[in-house]
Amino acid sequence: MSLANQNMAHVILGKDFITPENIMGADKNIVYTDEQLSQFVDTVPSRELLGWCRDNNYMLVAGPNHPMSLLEVRALRKDYFYSEEGDWCAEQKFAEIDKAETRWIMLRKEPVPGSILKNWSEQQALLSEAEVTPNPAEVVWCLATYKAVRGIYLLPNVYVRTSSCTNHPHFHVIVGNFDARDLLIDFTWDDNRFSDVWLASARKLT
Repeated sequence: MSLANQNMAHVILGKDFITPENIMGADKNIVYTDEQLSQFVDTVPSRELLGWCRDNNYMLVAGPNHPMSLLEVRALRKDYFYSEEGDWCAEQKFAEIDKAETRWIMLRKEPVPGSILKNWSEQQALLSEAEVTPNPAEVVWCLATYKAVRGIYLLPNVYVRTSSCTNHPHFHVIVGNFDARDLLIDFTWDDNRFSDVWLASARKLT
């Protein structure tokens, strides 16, 4: 892969392609090494996959400059949260263990179509073989990065279920209702079917 592939990604995805350079331009606290920058250039997805992202309303976002947990992302983007520490997440294992990695992340900008009023199992059945449910750190990283770079709030009126559970099984973490007041993180029982709890999806890299 080369810079030509990165230029191709800009053409195909437009504002939905966010590079490490875009991220560093929006936040001086984030610095990628030359090696990391080269790795991102070399791993831009194929034209076919970029087209799939465009057609399915996915964004392609560079992950953080080091693996970040939800707590780390929240501390970095504290202006988007009511509290950067001290709430229920601080005592949850997933908030430290599940991370956004230093790689491209392909995340759907909207909930999975048709995932409203369905429980966890029913929502999972809607994913294609090429898709997975992302963890909260990945979702929050992408939402916060999109806002920092593009100035746009995504998921302003809905929650999406993520892959992580709280310390109690069968309660998946939900993320959403992102607006000027807050980016909310909560949880819900897997069997619940709510009108505002949809499902998040990410594209597998391979």
